[in-house]
Amino acid sequence: MPDTRPPAANTPPDDFDGWWNAPGDWFEEPNVRRAGWSGMVTCRYGDTLYFIKKQSNHLCRSLRHPFGIPTTNREFANIKRLQQLGITVPEPVFHGSRKTGEGHLGLLVTRELAGFRAIADVGELSAAEKRQLATAVGHTIGRMHRAHLQHSCLYDKHVMVRWRDGKPEIALIDLEKLRRPYLAWRAARHDLDQLRRHQKLWDADDWAALLAAHGAALGT
Repeated sequence: MPDTRPPAANTPPDDFDGWWNAPGDWFEEPNVRRAGWSGMVTCRYGDTLYFIKKQSNHLCRSLRHPFGIPTTNREFANIKRLQQLGITVPEPVFHGSRKTGEGHLGLLVTRELAGFRAIADVGELSAAEKRQLATAVGHTIGRMHRAHLQHSCLYDKHVMVRWRDGKPEIALIDLEKLRRPYLAWRAARHDLDQLRRHQKLWDADDWAALLAAHGAALGT
């Protein structure tokens, strides 16, 4: 649980202990899984809101890491992958892990995506704005799929939008489960089907515009 003591100064920490004990409120209550847990705390320093993902024994395993590493390590690597593609994602501020008597701890700190909100919460949009948004989302996820990356949790609450000068800017969040299947079309089929089933914003014509933009970005 987070330390409730106030920070010594109104500047963010720069080490594991400082971020782990930063005072804040649970944005996502700890989710217990097997022998571990994972949760998200929000904390404000100055004018900036930070999201602090904290984990204990919340591990993922692979041939490279048969004994497991915190999923925050994988999410940090996935953020860097999408940044290299020029896709907007939460900006990482700090990440790290350590083994203690409590367990294998993982930590990932990101800055708030200022001005963005989930497309699940955009409210009323004109027909033209819906079409613009569908096209922008299709283009963004098409670029991701072209790089053989599959989001794997592409719900409408994980696709963010910010309007600038009448144009939508897209960001993707919750990248813990991003993976790299061998075939780009498998990644596309999985994510598109998932988003289609979980979104309530677009009608059939809007969805067709999304698919057209996605296909153009994917190169099909």
